[in-house]
Amino acid sequence: MEDLHGEEAWHLDMQLDKNRISPGSKNWISFFFHLHQQGELNIGFKFKSHSLEDCLHYIFNQTGLLYSYPVSNLYSPEKYVSHLTSEEKLKLLLFENLFFTYSYYHSNDDDFYENFIASLASFYEYYGSKISLWDFSIDSKKKIKIEKIINERVKLKSKIGDGNYWLNQSSNGLVFVDVLLYSTFLMEDDFDPKNLHENIVVNIIFHMTKSAQIDGVIEDKEMRLLMYLLQSSNLSESRNKQLEAYIKNTLDENIKIKYPQNLLHRKFIFELCVYLNYGTHQVKPDEDRKLREIGKNLNLNQREIEEASLFSRTFILKNRSNLAIINQDKSLSVFYKNIQSKWTRIIGRNKEKIVGELKESKEFMDLLSKSTVKELSNDEKEIMRKQFYDILKTMPSLAIFLLPGGAFILPMISKLFPELLPSSFQENNIDENEDSEK
Repeated sequence: MEDLHGEEAWHLDMQLDKNRISPGSKNWISFFFHLHQQGELNIGFKFKSHSLEDCLHYIFNQTGLLYSYPVSNLYSPEKYVSHLTSEEKLKLLLFENLFFTYSYYHSNDDDFYENFIASLASFYEYYGSKISLWDFSIDSKKKIKIEKIINERVKLKSKIGDGNYWLNQSSNGLVFVDVLLYSTFLMEDDFDPKNLHENIVVNIIFHMTKSAQIDGVIEDKEMRLLMYLLQSSNLSESRNKQLEAYIKNTLDENIKIKYPQNLLHRKFIFELCVYLNYGTHQVKPDEDRKLREIGKNLNLNQREIEEASLFSRTFILKNRSNLAIINQDKSLSVFYKNIQSKWTRIIGRNKEKIVGELKESKEFMDLLSKSTVKELSNDEKEIMRKQFYDILKTMPSLAIFLLPGGAFILPMISKLFPELLPSSFQENNIDENEDSEK
């Protein structure tokens, strides 16, 4: 396996002292591999079955990946992730599930980590080119490229002027589909990601819409959840409009769908239907009966319907108070609550680094004094330039956050000007010039 030495090893030792994996910063995948190689990361679940489908079914529900709300990570113990925002935990959880899926098919050999990254890069290059999800430089280092892709996959995109801009502070509600497609990519030579992606996503939204209107009306919470998933869908514009029309007028059944053949996919679709109904209101016996009819239409037997319903309802029971997307009455309240929590956590966990930025200004002042009597070297000038900009970036970040409504303003500013946060906020600080990186 990849051996770590020199400056890179020193940086990793520092990371071990901090007990942090930080998917919001560069080089976190290398740090994840290091911890895994050292035996620090292990799967915290016991499986009743050895089939990949049963394992993923259990993992998706237990970790919250199916619902895009991470309640636990797959490999990473709490001490490594306690500082993370929900979005960052979801990034790590997506990566862990992709890692688990690859591990299921491949032995842990000398080139295991490099082969996994190469496989994942090939998958996302093929997947992305078929569905037009992104456009990254082909000569980027593979690990860094995967970090960027994971970051993009978890995000939702909406314009500031859009009435649904609050979705920018939510996460991709269908991010688990990546794992299902990657599993197929590893198993099958003849792989059509576009058709499989569309088949899964359209079936999810179609059947969830049907389940939402079994009581005769799609409630506001149900509508918000459906539109949120549609925003996450990455479908073609024509398909997107077709589904949006169906959601807003369920009497229009002009949607042609092909029911998925894969049993695991059908289970997940039904579990999300249960999630929508039991998560948004108290379900009456007649509604539950109609909901089970949807399970039968998905060709699930009685045992599978009972099991799927139990999985989803248990997740809701354990986590209802934290499921903002179905727990709040208004989109704006979801938006504000989420971003306030997120940025309070980010600023709070970086308080030592903010102090560090200010302490570094002493060196800046020393060099400034020196410059009045002596010409500075190029290295000293570069130090001054970097620290000066870092000081400028630290002060506005804190000032904006402390303003009334600052938690609302700061993410918008940082989205428009990502360089706003100071450089010392970066973690996973691994030598980027490692020879083994490709």
